[in-house]
Amino acid sequence: MTKDPKRPKKVLTQEFEKIQEISKNTESRRPLPGVETGMEEYGSENVPKKQDEEPLYKSYAAVLHNKEKHRFHWQTGEMRSLFGDVGFDRRNTIMDNLVESSLTETSFKGAGWGKLQREKEIEAVPAGADPERVFFNFSGFYVLFWMIVAFIVLRVGVDYYISHNGDLSQSEILRFMTTDLISVAMIDLVMYLCTYFVVFVQLACKHKWITWNNLGWYLTSAFEVTFVLVFLYVAENVMKFHWVAKIFLFLHSLVLLMKMHSFAFYNGYLWNITAELDFSKKTLAKYKDYTLEKGFKEALEKSVEFCEFELSLQSPNLKFPDNLTLKGYFTYSMFPTVVYQIEYPRTEKIRWMYVFEKLCAIFGVIFVMMIVAQFFMYPIAMRAMAVRDAGMPIFWERIREWLYLLLKLVPSFIMMYLLVWYLIWDAILNCIAELTRFGDRYFYGDWWNCVSWDEFSRQWNVPVHQFLLRHVYHSSISFLQLNKTQATLMTFFLSSVVHELAMYVLFQKLRFYLFFLQMAQIPLVQLGNSRFLKDKKILGNAIFWIGICTGPSLMCTLYLTF
Repeated sequence: MTKDPKRPKKVLTQEFEKIQEISKNTESRRPLPGVETGMEEYGSENVPKKQDEEPLYKSYAAVLHNKEKHRFHWQTGEMRSLFGDVGFDRRNTIMDNLVESSLTETSFKGAGWGKLQREKEIEAVPAGADPERVFFNFSGFYVLFWMIVAFIVLRVGVDYYISHNGDLSQSEILRFMTTDLISVAMIDLVMYLCTYFVVFVQLACKHKWITWNNLGWYLTSAFEVTFVLVFLYVAENVMKFHWVAKIFLFLHSLVLLMKMHSFAFYNGYLWNITAELDFSKKTLAKYKDYTLEKGFKEALEKSVEFCEFELSLQSPNLKFPDNLTLKGYFTYSMFPTVVYQIEYPRTEKIRWMYVFEKLCAIFGVIFVMMIVAQFFMYPIAMRAMAVRDAGMPIFWERIREWLYLLLKLVPSFIMMYLLVWYLIWDAILNCIAELTRFGDRYFYGDWWNCVSWDEFSRQWNVPVHQFLLRHVYHSSISFLQLNKTQATLMTFFLSSVVHELAMYVLFQKLRFYLFFLQMAQIPLVQLGNSRFLKDKKILGNAIFWIGICTGPSLMCTLYLTF
């Protein structure tokens, strides 16, 4: 680089110090916004730190070159947004597609196979010919399933009503569900309002009172940890809620935690992009009269090009940081997603009849769940705790009794498992999505057809999978420098820890049964991808369903009995 003799040395030194500061920020191994939003890391630890001018420029150029390998396709040179790991689109849920395509008066045509056979006989179609495709479905079994559920609920409900002389207040499950409703609602509201702390941190960055890297990241991270621990303590030791209220508040606190984290670190990454764009532009402008090294100038130009691309790609209508408003966060917090972006696909209007249908489904399924819990699960749970308190020898009578209780609990837990899935991921999330006009209803895939556990982890709970993909899996690769296998292990480990913490909230003891059951999915994934099972899809699905049918019951009886 050729220096201008007219340019004061002091000014040059100040600018080099600025470059050094930027280089240090990008070299730092603490989680930068780009890392924590699941993006690739900003810099490298191996960039030299020298005080003389030429190496400083080379250091900054090395930082920019390190970013380029994640920003530009190595063959085509095409720019790639670092938010390309998760996408949103206008999509319906599978269940809604089933209803619209099979269970409406205009689409349901009754039995179709017999009609096709008669048409083949009339038209004398050869047996080996491929007739025009006719859509067959199992809609009748869908209706039959809910009919069976309705009759079971009706029968046990009538039996309970008669045996208790019409006094429903004796139901333990009903008492759990209706105790402290106002207090739980107030704590939940306070918990939600506390999440606005991350908005005020972002607004402070917007008004340049603080910077994200120097203070914003620390405040947000400390608050997230404190948020979960404080409300765990409040529910257990201050309010002394029963187990239903405690697990509800804990799970909702996790949802709010994920929402906060995604909002904060998405915008934190954009703060870094904005700072880099501003600095690169100013550096190019200040040294336009200098003969810069080709590599350094090219790195600056590519930096400007990518930063402008990244910022413009987030939203065509609302530019960063104009999205940082209380109204914007409120709107996002109402959406049924835990991954933040500036804009989402929206529907044109609210279908109030659809909302009514989902509300009926919500309250109807909750009622069925209460019936199943009261008559088929609660007595077994009481028996399991009696076995635990009886002091039986652990390797004989207790294990024999535990196996018997496990066998009795499996059928009802299968039903409860399916009802919980339908309640949360179809009825509740679709109802919220319709009320907020949220367009992407891809809350779950066809997980019932899974042939391996890694496939199930992606299809069972899509919103949380998207969060883990961006903020845990990709962050482990970028921040902790893990490879893909290690990042997968890290993701499973964190998920297992959170699941075990949920069991602690429920049972008030740490046994790590669920932790090890969760981690056991890793060897099962390897088994499913092995040569023995890879091409045996039906066997893989059967093994998957054995795990689904026995896993929850196994976990519950272990915590209750031992």
